[in-house]
Formats: sequence, C-alpha cells, structure tokens
Amino acid sequence: MRDPLTCGARTHTGLVRPKNEDSYAILNQDGGLPTAFILADGMGGHRRGDLASRIAVDYVCERLKQELAIARPIAELSRQLADTVEKANVKVYLGSLSHDQSLGMGTTLTLAVLLPDHILIAHVGDCRAWLLHGNDLHQLTVDHTLVQEMVNSGSLTEAESHQHPRRNVLTRALGVPEYLQPDILTIPVQHGDRFLVSSDGMHNLVDTMTIRNAMRREKTPDELVDTLVNLALEAGGDDNITVLAAYL
Repeated sequence: MRDPLTCGARTHTGLVRPKNEDSYAILNQDGGLPTAFILADGMGGHRRGDLASRIAVDYVCERLKQELAIARPIAELSRQLADTVEKANVKVYLGSLSHDQSLGMGTTLTLAVLLPDHILIAHVGDCRAWLLHGNDLHQLTVDHTLVQEMVNSGSLTEAESHQHPRRNVLTRALGVPEYLQPDILTIPVQHGDRFLVSSDGMHNLVDTMTIRNAMRREKTPDELVDTLVNLALEAGGDDNITVLAAYL
C-alpha cells in the first residue's frame, strides 16, 4: 500500500520587510490525493501586495475545492487550472480598483495539483516549483522576469543574473487588465519523489545545490521547510520567505 502523502509549510516575514506579502494554502483531505499547493507573492514595492496575494489564494482555494471534488481527465483538469488562474487575475485587478491604496497591486501565483502519477502546475511569476527525483533536482518552472528573458536571449549568463540589479522585475503577474495566460505543466512523478514550491525570498538566497542537498537529507517535509527558511534567514532574509513541501 502506498504511504500517505506528507506535507509541510512555513512562511516568514524575513529580516528586512515590514510585513509578509506572501500568501499560501495547502488543500489536502485526509492525507490523500489530489492535494493542491498554492503560493502567491505580492509584488514588493506595489501598494497592498499582501491583499493581492490573499485575493488570489482565496479565490483559487474556493475554485479548487469544487474542481478537485470531481474526478477529471488530466487534460480537462489542466484547462480548469488555466481558467482558475485567468479568473484570479481578474479578481486581483478588480480588487485593485476598489480603493486608491490598492491601485497597481499585483501578485505572482504558482498552483500545483499533486495526483498519484503526475503533478499539474499553473504558473505566473517568479515563485518556483522543484522536483527531486532520485538524486536529481529539477526546477520545473521558468521565472517570468526581465532577467530570465535576458538569460534566454543569451545577453546575460546565469551567473550574472543572480547579481543583476533588475533581477526582481516581473514580466508577467496577476493584477493586469489584459488577458493573462499561465504556463501549464504536466510532470510525471513516482512514489518517493519530493516536491517543493518556494517564493523568491528563499531561492534568491539559497543556491540550487544547497536546496538539492536539503531535499535529499531532511527526513520530513516539516524539517525541510524549516531548514530552507532558516538558511534564507542566515543569508540575510531580505525578502519574505515561504516554502511548501511534499514527500510523495
């Protein structure tokens, strides 16, 4: 019999920011599958980033509680995730119009649904989803940032991107009036794989090899998220930090 899914989550304001603009949720019924991870990072420097991320997460939770209660083919569930993110963008945008203090607010959103043999991901922004399969760590998502576009075009190296002054400039985020299309990924998984979602407050300060070693070493998801948040704090904690983990 397959062992039950185990999950862990931790968020921290960090050592510099006055408030935590990350919001997250885990939808997990009785330790079973499907389970959903939802992480939104309110855009720093914008008004009410905390409100934007909470609107997005609350809306996705409301939708997914209905969608995940019905068994669906993977292709249909992927379309539902895309539609959910697109409508979450509308919710955040309309929320930004409700008060002068909210004008221009926005958020990233990374949504993952864990199934027995696959993980479905809908992604906008620069949070990241990771999968440890055996000893190999795979970054599943691609950042929607100006610096990532420069790396893709060859005008900037990966090493240079870590220190670039505009590395946090997003090219895609929720809270815009235009139609927003998320990246949709379908990733095959096996029992024994380890899955992680992180906000940039963690992975901008903790290098990939250290993340891989922690995912291999820590015996439980709770231990893993505590380790990674503490490593980010030790490295300066200059942003909000959120980490979600599951051992499949």
